[in-house]
Amino acid sequence: MNLIYKLDSYDAYIKKLVKRIRVRSITRQVPQDFPYIKYRGMTKNNDAKIEIFTRDTGKKVKIKTFEINKDKDNIYELSGDLKQYKNYRLVENPFKGKPLKIEADGKVLELEEGETYTPFDEKDIVRLQIRIAIESHLEQQFRLLDAGKEIKALSLFFIDEVAKVRGEDGEDGEYFKIFDEEYSRIIKQERWKKKFEEYNDYFKNYDDVKSVRQGYFAIDKLKTRTDVIEIDENKKRYNQKERRSIENGIELILNKKEELISFDTPLAFIFSHSALREGWDNPNIFTLCTLKKSDNEIAKKQEIGRGLRLPVDIHGKRHKDEEYNVLTVVANSSYDEFSKSLQKSYNEESGFNKEEVSEDVVLKVFKEAGLKPSEIDTELATTFLKELKANGIVNAKGELKKEIEDKLEKLEFKNEVLNTHSIKLKEEIVKVMEEKGSKRIIIEDGDEEKVVNRESRFVKEDDFKNIVFNLGDRLSYRTTYRVNIDEDKFLKEAIEKLNKYFKYKDLQEQYYSIEEGMHYIDELEGASYEKAVKVNEKIEDESIRIERSKLEVVDYIMEGTDLPRQSISEIYDAVEKKHLFNSQEYLDGALNEIKSALLASISDSPIEYDLLEGYRLNTTDIFKMDTIINTEIGKENIYLYPEDPSRDDSGTERGINRYYKFDSKGEQEFAIQLDKDPKVKLFTKLSKGGFIIDTPYGNYTPDWAIVYEDNGKDNLYFISETKIDKEVDDLSGEEILKIKCGKAYFKTISEETGKDISFSWAKSYMDFKEKNNL
Repeated sequence: MNLIYKLDSYDAYIKKLVKRIRVRSITRQVPQDFPYIKYRGMTKNNDAKIEIFTRDTGKKVKIKTFEINKDKDNIYELSGDLKQYKNYRLVENPFKGKPLKIEADGKVLELEEGETYTPFDEKDIVRLQIRIAIESHLEQQFRLLDAGKEIKALSLFFIDEVAKVRGEDGEDGEYFKIFDEEYSRIIKQERWKKKFEEYNDYFKNYDDVKSVRQGYFAIDKLKTRTDVIEIDENKKRYNQKERRSIENGIELILNKKEELISFDTPLAFIFSHSALREGWDNPNIFTLCTLKKSDNEIAKKQEIGRGLRLPVDIHGKRHKDEEYNVLTVVANSSYDEFSKSLQKSYNEESGFNKEEVSEDVVLKVFKEAGLKPSEIDTELATTFLKELKANGIVNAKGELKKEIEDKLEKLEFKNEVLNTHSIKLKEEIVKVMEEKGSKRIIIEDGDEEKVVNRESRFVKEDDFKNIVFNLGDRLSYRTTYRVNIDEDKFLKEAIEKLNKYFKYKDLQEQYYSIEEGMHYIDELEGASYEKAVKVNEKIEDESIRIERSKLEVVDYIMEGTDLPRQSISEIYDAVEKKHLFNSQEYLDGALNEIKSALLASISDSPIEYDLLEGYRLNTTDIFKMDTIINTEIGKENIYLYPEDPSRDDSGTERGINRYYKFDSKGEQEFAIQLDKDPKVKLFTKLSKGGFIIDTPYGNYTPDWAIVYEDNGKDNLYFISETKIDKEVDDLSGEEILKIKCGKAYFKTISEETGKDISFSWAKSYMDFKEKNNL
């Protein structure tokens, strides 16, 4: 059986296959010189968990959660001596099931778990949420248009009661009335008036409030409210026009998604109770507002998921720009509370266990340890786990035990392949599990100031601009590679590898599983039980066994390697145990063995690049800036430079961009050394996918572009691939081949264009300087 890897919600989030999440809370709108207290419940230590405003010395006021006890904590001191909490204290420690009692200026406040004390009542809170949602919607919509993206933004409101939106007799409910008031007020503000005028072609009816918002509710299916067409002077009922408007809105929401994301349709704000919960979503939802009493409801993935898909523009093109793909959640809780709830939801949904040495962990350990693709299969992964269990490093449940350093140090793998990579495997299992233990989703705090990445302060200087231009010019050329391999040698090695791979393998009996349910009566207890028993049945019917012809096998391998049919046919004919191709696992294994032989032949052969005339890369993509999220600052396993980009005086001295995000501590240290070196005129981390070199392993992007001063006059241009703390023997075959391709590529660029640029790989900054005689 092949290793199977699932893409769960966490992986999709980290790989940027969905929108990232930003949280804006109502606490942002609470005046910070008023008291705000939320009782979040009791801790395991019987303390009270509360949210209050707080201020650290020299910093802004923010919401923070504290665990407090009457005997040792003072609310005023915890707040950073904010004057509004001067006479606030716990009357008594919390008791389960009872309200928390806080004395406030001589009066006793009683807060139930989840209840908030603010200057506002519930209706005010709803108004604040709607106001924030409308503002967030307009900010995102015009930000998209300003960036040249013709994407219509939508906002989705989840409500607690249908009657608060649509009344029994057709009148607008409380939420619609508040929305209409807030929307009408906000669009009259000078800031938004100018934007609507600028994009008048997109928003012809933006000031018709009833056309920009609509709702769909389960009760609409019964048509008890939308079928009323007569007009009663004593009761406000739908007239024909209103009825038609509602029905059109419902049809747009449910069945006409393409029209809904067109600017010709003014509807942009959608209200729903429960009818849209299951199965409905829209890629252009950018703002999600939950008008609910229960904070826990916000974190439910079925609601958040309504807006996570990547957006599409009016032409149907999907956009993948991380900078703009943001879902803003307007929460009726603080950022901390919301993010913790959502993190818990992600973990529960994916069955995340930070101690489990899962198959994806093993795969990453193998890859980081430098195992070849041809060496990695289910059998080796199983053997790896068995040896870890046998040596007391992993328990019977497949979880990593604690305090394993001594056992790891003494571990000697019995398997030959594992033993060859023993040192790196033992290092990487620790690293990968540490990384998994800190598996967190990064959610932007919309109430905090956004970190804006931009060009370096030195870009304004004419000579610096000139350097950037010249570097971009050298990096924008496109090429194609040529390689001449020894075909006879390759065929011989491929056949030998396949026969060796198949030597000790054979087809196993094939089974399928069924579950049989049994009912019986326990004679002692007199109770009826129902149990499901798993039964494996052997497949006897020859007609349903898989058999592949030579043509099918050759086509499959040709698709995976681009090798000529004749060459694959020769390999097939020379394989001794051809019947093993009937197993999908062994067929894939054979494909990997052939790929391995092919890449080994390529590595041993000269590789050359030819310039493609008339084709250039976009320098904007080459120097694309990293998106820095404010809540990434100070997080474990997130490497930023400068380390605190929220400071006004931060920013690189010699980088093209002010801030950078790296994959490792080693890369971060390399950037620091570059920035400190006075002879470095400019450096940047190259954007993955922006600058590319075509190789037999696919597109390759080296790490660094560096411009170095030569005798105070000319500039030397370097491209560097960093393999921090690795020696040549530690590099994988893929890494070695890509480095070889990098050298050949830049050799061609220098010779064909006369624009010198050097390529090398380095294990440290000192190594970079030594290899380039700097």
